[in-house]
Amino acid sequence: MADVLVLGPHPDDIEICAGGLVLSMIARGYSVAGVDMTAGESGTRGSPEERRAEALEGGRRLGLSARECLGLPDGGLQNDSASRDLLINAIRKHRPRLLVAPYPMDHHPDHARTGALAKDARFLAGCAQIGPQEHAAWRPGRVLFYPSREVLEPSLVVDVTDVFEQKLEAVRAHRSQLHQPASNEPRTTISAEGFLSEIEAQARTYGAQIGVRFGEAFVVDGPLAVEDPLPVVRDKGQSVYL
Repeated sequence: MADVLVLGPHPDDIEICAGGLVLSMIARGYSVAGVDMTAGESGTRGSPEERRAEALEGGRRLGLSARECLGLPDGGLQNDSASRDLLINAIRKHRPRLLVAPYPMDHHPDHARTGALAKDARFLAGCAQIGPQEHAAWRPGRVLFYPSREVLEPSLVVDVTDVFEQKLEAVRAHRSQLHQPASNEPRTTISAEGFLSEIEAQARTYGAQIGVRFGEAFVVDGPLAVEDPLPVVRDKGQSVYL
């Protein structure tokens, strides 16, 4: 069981896109598990064996309570009944209160379809007569969708300032995907020399929106129930003069 279940289309997506959220939640005493939809076997760089080892190391650096791979085809993810059943089973197994997944309108098809799968499987996992019967029905409260490179208006921004360096260390676990000056493998977006700086720039941009150094942005499908709005608006009793 986990309080939060984070989905990544490929083995490095959890660290890159939601690593700060994971670390922040764990620091507050919540348990977080991760599910990689694919093994990244069709990636331009790195072997499946390397990527699996890097995923395990990245999960260790994040402090994930569990990390598993559903084994769906990299580059060929589909929102079909077989894929939904695998994700429904994972949701029922971990019984998270919160599901975290890619933004369904992401430009990468695997990201977009993972987001759509998450939305559908979250609901269907709560229907006892649908999907695998290995575990009892369970429906997470909400899905938080994370962007990768999309510029979007977030529903909320999580302050990840205190854990940002830890997040980068978790990203660095995926060394086969990152810049290596001596490598002869083809260049990718992630392997560009300035990729880690781009992660920092994005985090600074979102952090500036809530008045902190680093932030991670998320979009919520539907309204969130809030009993006490004051902590949400981060009111610290400070006067602001224009």
